[in-house]
Amino acid sequence: MSGEGGRLYRKLSRAEALADIKNRMLEKDRSLDASAFEEVFDRATLQSVYELMRHGVFEDFYGVVSAGKESRIYYARSRDGVELAVKIYLVNNTEFRKTRMLYVAGDHNFEKPGMSLRKFIDAWARREFRNLEAAFDAGIPVPKPYTVHGNILVMSFLGSDGLRYPLLRETKYSKEEYSVTYEKVVDYIARLYRSAGIIHSDLSEFNIMAPEPETVYFIDLSQAVPLTNSYAEIFLMRDLRNVNRFFSSVGVETTGEKAIFRELTGKEPPPDLTPI
Repeated sequence: MSGEGGRLYRKLSRAEALADIKNRMLEKDRSLDASAFEEVFDRATLQSVYELMRHGVFEDFYGVVSAGKESRIYYARSRDGVELAVKIYLVNNTEFRKTRMLYVAGDHNFEKPGMSLRKFIDAWARREFRNLEAAFDAGIPVPKPYTVHGNILVMSFLGSDGLRYPLLRETKYSKEEYSVTYEKVVDYIARLYRSAGIIHSDLSEFNIMAPEPETVYFIDLSQAVPLTNSYAEIFLMRDLRNVNRFFSSVGVETTGEKAIFRELTGKEPPPDLTPI
């Protein structure tokens, strides 16, 4: 179906298209059998995939980039051959909402009485899209967001020919090279704060990509919070502490996180990381 997905789905009935999408996703994602698929991808998710493909946002899936408890990311291509990452939030994770409440404190999008888990997850996907837009527009190196539909986020793929860039924790650079990377990371934390008005809030070597020492990308911005969040300063200190911990472990002489915090915010850092 490659190169023909959107055109084919405009001709098929919705039921035929959904069945075809299910079969193709099972074919490309060998980690899911038919029964597990039903638990992960409900009908609404398949319908969102159908709408995105019918409108030509992407043509087909070409395999799984990553799979976790909360989402699966698939490699795809647009009809013009642009490499894409399609992030699908899982709708069967009953713990999802509980682990996100600190990040959405004060966010009216998540304070609606009786909000179902499905609507919460859809709102979370929209939240990540907005955070990526804010960061991308501010010139921070993040995946370029293209669109969001239900629990599905479509963004640029960070890699080449289906192979993603290495995470920072997967790299093997020299001490001098890591020093360059460290300066980049601290600079992007500051620019995210000053230009985009958000804090990553879960920054570590697990969600920073570094294909080269001087080339760095921030990923997984769903939990990023605005500066007005009640726990923003605590999240910022945690990010700085995590970054310093990693770079210290590879021999880099880091700047104290409290000093970076003071320079960035003009305030004294919080005394501890309670309640997170």
